[in-house]
Amino acid sequence: MKIKFKVEGIDCPNCAAKIEKLVGGVDGVTSSKINFMAEKLTVELDEAISDKIFDEVKKIVKTVEPDAIVEVL
Repeated sequence: MKIKFKVEGIDCPNCAAKIEKLVGGVDGVTSSKINFMAEKLTVELDEAISDKIFDEVKKIVKTVEPDAIVEVL
């Protein structure tokens, strides 16, 4: 299963890379790719965690970039 997120307010590519790595480390996530310029994060995951992934992604993004806004596309 693939879910796309709009992530606005990431200040630098290093922060984007950190978010990508942290989201990729969540149990059940098989792939995490962030496009810094387009402000989009694509997550491939096991369907079993699909109902929890938004909260996990939002928590990770807010830890790295407290002012960022996260939305499901």
